[in-house]
Amino acid sequence: IELVEESLGELNRSSEVRDETLLTENLSHIKSNLQKVHEHGSRANNIVNSMLLHSRGGSGTAQSVVLNDFIREYSNLAFHFMRAGKNPLNVQMVLELDEKIHEIPLIVEDFSRVVLNICYNAFDAMRITPRPTLKICTQLKDESVLIRFEDNGPGIPDEIKDKIFQPFFTTKKGTEGTGLGLSITHDIVKAHGGLLRVESDRSFGSRFVIELPAITK
Repeated sequence: IELVEESLGELNRSSEVRDETLLTENLSHIKSNLQKVHEHGSRANNIVNSMLLHSRGGSGTAQSVVLNDFIREYSNLAFHFMRAGKNPLNVQMVLELDEKIHEIPLIVEDFSRVVLNICYNAFDAMRITPRPTLKICTQLKDESVLIRFEDNGPGIPDEIKDKIFQPFFTTKKGTEGTGLGLSITHDIVKAHGGLLRVESDRSFGSRFVIELPAITK
């Protein structure tokens, strides 16, 4: 507002004494400020939409799901959605699924977003990787089921490993990320009685491991 008022005052002066350089600089500052307002406003809008989507959720009723089929379906959906986007990536998808796992209880509408969120994060992380590969493994272990998402991206720096599940924390620029994806993912896994942890190293990339209670047949 101050820049606009200063510019209007300058425009009211005669052309002989008007400071054209000041007007140009003020317009440049105004444009920059408006871009920031738009950027943060758009991010706020995305955050609100993500929160509303999360609060709606599904029916809240768990149903028996064939886990391996579920992983195949939603990892494939994430891959094709990414390929159809404006920044497609040529990712090799590798599935190593333990055939000893049959059905486990899942709230499908919620847990599908867990798979999609982790896949999307992996795709973004591997954009600078020469041969991006996302490997998804399932494993039956005692009374639990493990789901591992392993990418060969640059890994997660040690200084932010403890922050990635915090609401609104994001390393993405501008309006690209709301910082809610992994936070919501963590909450959904916890609501299923499970655990979510991250393992990362510059030598192998990132590995997200979900451990869920198992019901086998």
